[in-house]
Amino acid sequence: MELRFSGSGEFCKLIIDRKNKRFRLISKMTNYQEEELPWRMLFDAGKEKEQDKATENLEDDEFKTAIILEMAAKGYKLIEDGG
Repeated sequence: MELRFSGSGEFCKLIIDRKNKRFRLISKMTNYQEEELPWRMLFDAGKEKEQDKATENLEDDEFKTAIILEMAAKGYKLIEDGG
């Protein structure tokens, strides 16, 4: 799935492969270059294992909603859902 957000004067794109637990990011943090990051970085620091386990059995739409809500809590708004 690909999700694009805006917030805090920047854009970011999350490219998530749940099956293989791969996560790529394009953002200011990566100098707007696509970079693969550790799967755990999708989750809150210190809660990675618990949150990964809690989201493991969610359907893709439910998982996507969880990511969108978490990003909203950090001040980001979904601007594009690439599936």
